[in-house]
Order: sequence, then C-alpha cells, then structure tokens
Amino acid sequence: MGRTLKHGVVIGASLAGLCAARVLSDVCESVTVFERDHLPDGPEQRAAIPQGRHVHLLMARGAQEFEALFPGLLDTMVAAGVPILENRPDCIHFGAAGHVLGTRDELQSEFTAYVPSRPHLEWQIRKRVLVIPNVEVVHAAVREPSYDKDRDRVTGVVLDSGEAVPADLVVDASGRAARAPSWLAGWGYPRPREDVVYVGIGYASCRVQIPDGLLAEKVVVAGASRDQPRGLGMLFYEDGIWNVTTFGVARVEPPQDFGQMCDLADEIVPPHVASALRQGTPVSEMAFHKYPASRWRRYDKMDRFPAGLVPFGDAVASYNPTFGHGMTMTSLQARELQRILATSDTDIERAFNRAAAKVTFPVWMMTAIGDLTMHGATGPTPRWYKPVGALFDQFLGAAETDPVLAEWFLRRFSLLDSLYLVPTPRLVGRAVRNNLRMWWAERRAARKSRSDRVLVGR
Repeated sequence: MGRTLKHGVVIGASLAGLCAARVLSDVCESVTVFERDHLPDGPEQRAAIPQGRHVHLLMARGAQEFEALFPGLLDTMVAAGVPILENRPDCIHFGAAGHVLGTRDELQSEFTAYVPSRPHLEWQIRKRVLVIPNVEVVHAAVREPSYDKDRDRVTGVVLDSGEAVPADLVVDASGRAARAPSWLAGWGYPRPREDVVYVGIGYASCRVQIPDGLLAEKVVVAGASRDQPRGLGMLFYEDGIWNVTTFGVARVEPPQDFGQMCDLADEIVPPHVASALRQGTPVSEMAFHKYPASRWRRYDKMDRFPAGLVPFGDAVASYNPTFGHGMTMTSLQARELQRILATSDTDIERAFNRAAAKVTFPVWMMTAIGDLTMHGATGPTPRWYKPVGALFDQFLGAAETDPVLAEWFLRRFSLLDSLYLVPTPRLVGRAVRNNLRMWWAERRAARKSRSDRVLVGR
C-alpha cells in the first residue's frame, strides 16, 4: 500500500523538476513547482538552461523511461516531426575514443532511437505536467527551505518574497548549482562528500541548414580520444535543422567559428559528412558554454539527513555531457522516486539517496574511467582505472570490425540491458581473438610489403 502526502513542493521546472512533479502527483493531494524563470509556451530555448543550445542525445533507455512516466510521449514527438531511427544503423555514425563502431545490418527493435531537441522534449513534458489536475507551476524564486530543528525535518520553503509555503516533501531539482550542501551546513549537518572529475570541457555550437539528400545519417558522434582532444556531435532535429556541437576536453578550446567547425569535421568524421557540413548554411550565432567538472554529491554517505528534503537530478550528480547520459539519468532517478513513494516506508529521503546512488554508481564509474584515462581529465584516479581503460580501448578496437561487440557496446552505452559496462568473459575472449586476427593480418601484410620491396630492389 502506498502513502498519501498533503503537499509536495519542487524547486525548479527543468526536465528533472517536471519529472519529479509528475511522480509526486501520484501521492500528493497537491504539488507546487516553483520556477524563477519565464517558461515559454512552445519548444523554445530557455535562458536559464544555457546548455540547452548544445546537442542533447536521448538514450534508448531514457526514451523508455520517459514513455513510462508520460504514456504517449514518444508517438506525439514523432507526429511533431522528431526523427525516429528504428532498425536503421545507416542513420547513426558513432565514434568512441577514436574508434568507429560497426553494427549489424539490423539492430534489435528495442534499440529504437528518438532524436528530439532539448527544448522540444522539455516542452512536450511540460505540457503534460501542466494538465495534471493537482500540479501547479508558479513563477517564483525559492530563497531556502524551512527547517524545524526540533523535528529534524524540512517543513516547506520560503520564497524570495518572504512568503512561507508549507510542504510535507521538498524536492530540490535546481540543478548543478543547487544550494542543498549550504542549507545542510546551516542546519548543523555536515556537507556531503563530493566526488569530482575535472573534465575542463568547452563547447561551441550552432544550428546549420544542410541541403536535403546529402546525409542518410540523423546522428553523428565523434568523441574525443587520447590523440584527439576535440570531438563533434551532429543531430538532425524536428525542425529540419542540424544542431552541430563541437567541444574540447582537458581545457582544449573548441572551434570558434563555423569555418573551424568544418576544419575539425574534416579530421574526425567521414568525408561525406564533412562535405555535407561544408555545404550547409549556419542559421544561428555560435553558442559557447563551459563545463569544468563532473560532480557527484554523496548524500547516500551521510549518517544524518533531514526528513522532508530530496535532492534530485543534477543536484545529486552531473556527468560529462559529451557522453550524453544526463537526461536518461534524470528519468532513472524519477522512476526510483516513483517506486519509493509507492511503498509505505516512512524514510523517503534515505531510501531515495541510496537508490539514486545505486543507479549513479555504474554510469559515473564508466564516464570517470573514460575521462581520467582517455580524455586528459584530472581527479582522484584509483590504480585500477588505467588498466581497465586500456582493456576497453582494446575492446572498442575489436568492435570496429565485429558487429556483435559493437551492438553489445551500443546497447550498454545506451543503458538498455544494464547500467554496468562490463563485458562477459565470452565477449572478452571474442575481442581478444578479433584483435589477434587483426594483428596477424597486419604482420602478414607488412612481411609481404617488405618482400615485395626486396624483389623490386633486385
């Protein structure tokens, strides 16, 4: 049997805040979402989300989870023009750590990919939240939560206007800049431990109109590698415009104009993609953004935590955005909160902190190992990271020519089959055999080349 709460409050109407409101609406008599910034009536870029101007990739797992929260969402997006890539591996070019992965002629149907822009996805979800009868979105800024020391719990929020709003549960979905650590310190709690990876990412993006017929692909990804600290992502969105994002890791500057974007494309994507980009016309100004560090606030490690407060979304963990997991991880947290609220347990806060950590850990580990061993990031680096990173570099090398390994990686990277990117011994053996065959083939070719040169010399 579930629980019933009188009033829930959500701080922030971003994607995370909207998902939290949807979940709270199941158990609260009323839910209020407080958002300090103007919310547009359509799929428009919000000034409060500067990263929204850059490429956002909705992972296959994220599409499934959002559909579970908002039934009919995916069909509605497709009807609105959002590209759907179903059993069409030719529509995706995927490069990871310097390796371009091959795929089967047909991917599993569960690998269906949807390609909405961030403003469009947020708008579609916002429309659905706004029509929930017991949810209200209010244009107001929250100064801080109200805290009752005697009861050791958060009892609501105080707005910038000074108005106090009581609540049984407050969800802090205010993003990476969330002030919950400072609030906790002010109430006499220790700050949460923070795990940090300093990735030093700089973004440069612009929207480009590419003539029809030049590209079969709808998604082009070329990630950074040890040898190339810059990468590129191109996604074809619902308005028929390509959003092109270039980036540099480890504080390497991204391209500064469209011409430099095209120069980078010449280096790291297939020639036909680079050619199509050069034939395109920019239809927006260049947008720039910095992402200095990935950060995981370990609320799950705190011995004491106040009742009535739930840090949520990026307020808990924010990941290197070039991996594209952010929106999907928000959907996973929302589903965990939904599961916890559907039970009669009284300790919502501790249960959610533990659940959020459980889904965060494998994805955080995957991106941290990649960043610290391949992308020049800095931060605490356990000794076992380097050999694991080297092994995965070998695995990705084998996946370039082995469609079985490539599909396994793409499904795990998309978080479909598991959150853990750990291949089975059988797959490791397959990768080793593939790499040995390639090594022997290269040696034989080198020997033949030397023999041919000797004969010619005679």
